[in-house]
Amino acid sequence: MKTTLHKTPVVTLLIVSLVLGICGCCSENQRDCKNDLKLTPIYAAAIGGGIIGGIVGHQSDETKEGVAVGAVLLGVGQLLSQIDKMTHEEKEHEDDDECYEPVVIEIHNSNGSITPVKLKKDGSVYVGPKGERYEELPTEEQLKPIYGL
Repeated sequence: MKTTLHKTPVVTLLIVSLVLGICGCCSENQRDCKNDLKLTPIYAAAIGGGIIGGIVGHQSDETKEGVAVGAVLLGVGQLLSQIDKMTHEEKEHEDDDECYEPVVIEIHNSNGSITPVKLKKDGSVYVGPKGERYEELPTEEQLKPIYGL
């Protein structure tokens, strides 16, 4: 039984994967976005899967199929892992106030004390600590009956 190895498809696949991996490192998704997919680990997993699949496939004279299956399995596995991680992070940060601009209004009470009221600016609407919504920035007089002493 004569074994032939077609190196061109394997080498081509590895070069293309390497180039795509390098491009993934330089994409905008890698800079400031915490919850975006990171392309480099997906490409790295696909390359590793392609190498492992090529070795296993070569033993059964099906190198190209082994490379393809290995790359797909490990690449998709890494993709699903990142998606799962993103959904867990989103659940943990549902109540975070990172996307709100905080505004503090001080209420001067009759006894001389000052009560700070932290509002969140959500677009053009201001949201109070108890969930009340104001179309405009509320004045001290508007907040005093609710938060004053």
